[in-house]
Amino acid sequence: MSENDVKIYVSKKEMNRSASEFSGNFDAVMRHRANGNIDKARRLGAALATMAPTSEGDGIFVNLKDHLSPKFFVQDILYQIRVLLVFACETILQIELPSELLSTTAISSMYHAIEEDTPGFYSNISNGAAFTFYYLAVQKGGDISENIGEAFAMLCSVKNKESFVLAGKTVWNIAVDIIEKEIEKADIKESAEEK
Repeated sequence: MSENDVKIYVSKKEMNRSASEFSGNFDAVMRHRANGNIDKARRLGAALATMAPTSEGDGIFVNLKDHLSPKFFVQDILYQIRVLLVFACETILQIELPSELLSTTAISSMYHAIEEDTPGFYSNISNGAAFTFYYLAVQKGGDISENIGEAFAMLCSVKNKESFVLAGKTVWNIAVDIIEKEIEKADIKESAEEK
């Protein structure tokens, strides 16, 4: 018996369920496209890709100078802050947008814009371990901001240094506020039927 002799059996019930799911997903895409949600999610993702911890450029400026001491404004730490900003965007988009389709659209648009604008940064975050630590921090439960701050301090190679934990918490909380405001400004409808 060879690999070519192996047949995979799929029941009619399973085929009907798959066809039904596909049809429902297709209908949702068409409704979200018709009411403008798909385009709004794409624009939202592209806008969030511009979030930066410094005022350089014309993107969404995250004003951290009023909240963090100057020691955090060095290249290595600014890089870690930007990684945390991207993680916050991805996480909050998944939580706040009304459907998986729209959050996936916004996140894909965000990563596409990051890859186009800063391919080195995109390559680093897509191959790096930072998101794993942040995901574990979120899944840990309890005080998510505190957990994120601890992960941030560890990624900055200063594990348990209180000022870095506080900085990570501050960046996270400010980022969440900004992202939620950007989502609100995007005016994405709760339902695919709304226009």
